[in-house]
Amino acid sequence: MKRILTILIFFGFSFALASEVKLPPITEDTLSNGLIIVAVENHELPTVSMRMVIRAGAANDPDGKAGLADFTSGMLRTGTKTRTATQIAEAIDFVGGSLGAGADRDAINASADVLVKHLDVGLDLLSDIIMHPAFDTAEIERHRNEILSGIVQGKDDPDNLCSKGFNQFLFGNYPYGHPSEGTEASVTSITRDDITLFYNNYFRPNNAFMVIAGDIKPADIFSKVSKIFGGWEMGLVPKIRWNTPPSPKGYQVLLIDKPDATQTSIRFGHVGITRDDPDYYPVLLMNYILGVGFTSRLNNEVRVKGGMTYDIRSTNEWNIKPAAFYCNTFTENDSTMSAIKASLRIIKGIRTAEVTDNEYNDAVNFYEGYYPMTLETPGQVAAEIVKIKLYKLPVSYIQDFTKNIKKVTKADIIRAAQKHIDPDNMVFCVVSNAATVQDSLKTLGPVTVKTVDGM
Repeated sequence: MKRILTILIFFGFSFALASEVKLPPITEDTLSNGLIIVAVENHELPTVSMRMVIRAGAANDPDGKAGLADFTSGMLRTGTKTRTATQIAEAIDFVGGSLGAGADRDAINASADVLVKHLDVGLDLLSDIIMHPAFDTAEIERHRNEILSGIVQGKDDPDNLCSKGFNQFLFGNYPYGHPSEGTEASVTSITRDDITLFYNNYFRPNNAFMVIAGDIKPADIFSKVSKIFGGWEMGLVPKIRWNTPPSPKGYQVLLIDKPDATQTSIRFGHVGITRDDPDYYPVLLMNYILGVGFTSRLNNEVRVKGGMTYDIRSTNEWNIKPAAFYCNTFTENDSTMSAIKASLRIIKGIRTAEVTDNEYNDAVNFYEGYYPMTLETPGQVAAEIVKIKLYKLPVSYIQDFTKNIKKVTKADIIRAAQKHIDPDNMVFCVVSNAATVQDSLKTLGPVTVKTVDGM
C-alpha cells in the first residue's frame, strides 16, 4: 500500500476571519489495486460520510445508448448477489442512514452516510452495491419504466426541454450533447448486456477514488477499506474520444414548438471554460456580477427595470471538458425578443463597461462569506474533496480559495470577459408557441423548429 500524506489546517472558520477556510488533516492512501482513499477527520459530530466515485459518467455513454451511465448507477441499489433491493433498503433504514447512487456527465457517485457506530454497516452496504450488483432482469425493466416515465413527464416542463434542446444544439455529437438520463429511444434500447459491459469497463478500482469524512481515525479507516475493497480487481479502462464541438457562427436558433405555452423559456450561449482554466477565478467573479443573485446586471436590467421576467441568470458549467456558458430566463411570449435583446445588450456590456467598485466588492464579499459556509459538515467537505479529485485540482484549492478570489482585479474581470464571452456567436434554444414567436426569432438568425415529441 502506497501512502501519501497531505496535511491541511484545522476545520472550521472563525467569526474574526470568516473568509478563512480551515480544514482538518487530510490523509490519502492508494491500495495496491489502484483505489485511492481520502480520509478527512472531523470529530464534531458522531457521523461518517462516504463517497465512492467512478470516473465515468454520461460522457462515456456509447453512441445510441444515451443514459447508460445513469441507468447503471440507478441499478446499484436494486439488488446484489446476496441482497434484494428490499433487504438493502431495510438494512440502511435500520441504522438510520442513507445509501444512494447517481450519475452526472463526468462520474458515477455512490454514497453512504451513517452514524460512526454503524460505520461497518455503511461500508458493507456500499461495498456490496459497488462490487456485487446483480442487475436482475426484472429490476432492469422496473427501472427502465421509471426512467421512461420521467422522460415523458419532462416533456411537459419547458425548462427541462430548453436545457436538453440547448445542449443538443450546442454540442451535437460531443459527449455533453445528450441528456444524462437518455432519450426514450436510447433507454428503450439498453439491454442487460449493455449494463454489464459498462460496469465491467468502468467499475474498476484503478478508475475510482473514495472519500470518507467524519468522526474517524485514518489508520482505522484504511485498515477497514483495505480489507473490504482490496480484492476488487483492476482492469483496463476504455478511453473516450472527445469531439470538440465547432464554435457557433453568428446566431443559430432552435425553436421547440409547445403550442400550449403562454410563456417562453430561453437559453442561449456557447462553449465555456473548464474548472482548471487559469481564468477560473476572474470568470467566477465576472459571472457573479453579470448574472448571479439579485444585484446582478442581468437581473437589474431585465427583471427589475424591464419587468420582463421573474428570474434570469448566467452560468458557466464546470466539467472535466469544456461545457457551456449560457444565459437562462423566461418571459411572456410577446416579450420574447425584447428579453433576448436586453440580455444580449447586458452581456455585451460586461466586456466593455468597467466593473464598479460596488460590483467588485459585492462579488468578492459574497464568495469570501459563501465558500466557507459550504464546508461546515462532513458531507459537504467530502463533496468538495470529490470535486478536487475528479477535476484534478491542487489540494491547496480549498484553503487558497478566498485568497485567490481576492487576487482578482477589476482589470482581470474585464479581460476574462473579453476573452471568454463571445456575444456575437451563440446558439439559442427557445421553447414557446412557435406561431407567436417564430417570425421574430428569424431576425436573430436561421431557425430550426422541432416538436416536443421530437425531443
